[in-house]
Amino acid sequence: MKWRWLLGGALALGLLAALAVFGRALRHSEAYFHYPRPKAERPADFAEAKDVSLQTSDGLTLRGWYVPSRNRAAVVLAHGLSQTRADLLPEARILRAAGYGVLLFDLRAHGESEGGFSTWGDLERRDVRAALDFVRAQPDVDPERIGALGFSIGSAAVAEVAAEDPAVRAVVLLSPFNTLWLAAAYDFRRFGFVSQAGALVPFWRRGIALEEVRTIDAVERIRPRPLLIVMGTEESGQPLADELFAKVREYAQTWRIQGAGHGNFSATEPEAYPRRLTDFLNAALLARGTSATDAR
Repeated sequence: MKWRWLLGGALALGLLAALAVFGRALRHSEAYFHYPRPKAERPADFAEAKDVSLQTSDGLTLRGWYVPSRNRAAVVLAHGLSQTRADLLPEARILRAAGYGVLLFDLRAHGESEGGFSTWGDLERRDVRAALDFVRAQPDVDPERIGALGFSIGSAAVAEVAAEDPAVRAVVLLSPFNTLWLAAAYDFRRFGFVSQAGALVPFWRRGIALEEVRTIDAVERIRPRPLLIVMGTEESGQPLADELFAKVREYAQTWRIQGAGHGNFSATEPEAYPRRLTDFLNAALLARGTSATDAR
């Protein structure tokens, strides 16, 4: 009898501990869906950018800025979680200086765009498609010279769309994650299934398609089009970065920036980053009949 009580008590304590771990992971993960939504402030040097509205296939209006192209090529830029279009201004400045048309826009549930919550690259695929449709319709852009750049969750959406749309001629992925499932659960792996399951509940209850967003598979469908992947050595999940970089070694350009965290690459490498980004896109989008010199 005594042993049964002891066993029952141990099991009860174990269950309580598991519930506590599960609940803590759930609360922390839920916080990812509750972030500030500041309005992107237009800097003085982007006064020429046009205010634009994009319509997604599921009826949302997204807000953005568009800088017309001077070289007949353009790039769509998709930001990360809890950011706005303004967070990719460093990349936009680099591209504008090289003559590219640039579309910066707020993903759904960010900045001035409509939407109740982020889906970490799932429904954002519709946002990227709307952005590409807008750029293709611009009179200053050759539809055969369009690229896409995404950061973090934006990179997940960009990779998935580019994998299905061969008209996206060049792809830049900044700080991508291998799969949405891993992005949601990786930081909660300490207690295994219990903590990871708790972390995934906020995604499941919002109907987010965790198994459909898989950058590590999408990159295979992007090839042989030009692909550049950039990450920082101080980002979490370096073993996952190793796996992704090994996967694309034969056909993509990769760069792990020493000392860089999750983004902000232009601050870490103020000379090399603009040069490498511009060189990559020039080779991918301007090689056919237009030179970088012609764009100036």
